[in-house]
Amino acid sequence: MTKRKLSDFELNKENPFAKQALVNIGSALVSKSVKGTNKDESAILKAVDGNGEILGNSVFIRNKAVDTESFAKFFLAGFKAFFDLKPASIKVFKYILGQLKPNQDSFMFFMDECKEETGYSEVSIFRALGELCSAEIIARGRADIEYYINPMCVFNGDRVTFATTYINENYPQYKTTSTKLKGTIDVMKEQGDLPQLPFED
Repeated sequence: MTKRKLSDFELNKENPFAKQALVNIGSALVSKSVKGTNKDESAILKAVDGNGEILGNSVFIRNKAVDTESFAKFFLAGFKAFFDLKPASIKVFKYILGQLKPNQDSFMFFMDECKEETGYSEVSIFRALGELCSAEIIARGRADIEYYINPMCVFNGDRVTFATTYINENYPQYKTTSTKLKGTIDVMKEQGDLPQLPFED
C-alpha cells in the first residue's frame, strides 16, 4: 500500500468504488427461494369458513436476491485492506463506523468529534485519513467533510439495496429491482457501463 497525504486525493462527486462494487455484488448474488411462515402473515393466503374457522392456507414462494458474502460489519473479501493500518488509522476508522447510516455509501466527517473521540491532533487525524484513502477503504467526497465508504470493505446495511438504489438513481435506463439485479448488472457490463472483473476478458 502506497501511503499518501489526504491532500493528494481528489474530491469526488460520486463514490469512486461504486461501479466496481456493483460488479462484485452481482458476482456474489444467488437467487434464493423464501417461504412465508406464520411470522410473515402477508405471505399466507388463508381460507376461512363462515364461523371464522381456518380451513387451510396457501403459502406463496418468492425469489429473493441474496448477497452470499459473509458480513459482520466488515466484508471478508475487503478485510485485507485493514492489515497494514497503523493504530491511529484504526481508531479514526472506529469513529467513521459510528457515522455510517444504513444503506448509505457516504458519511460526514466532523473533525471536532473525531478529535474528542480519539484524543488525536488534527495532524494525526489527517494522516490517518490519508492512510485510509491509500488503502481504498474510504474516498473523499465533494467537500472536505464528506467521504465515501468502499462497500466492498464495510457497509452498514444490505448491499443489494445499495446496488439497486445506485442503479436506479444514476442509470435511469436500467431501472431494476433486487430480484432483477444480477441480470441488470450483466447487461450494464455488456454495454460497457461497468468495468470487467480483473480476471475477465
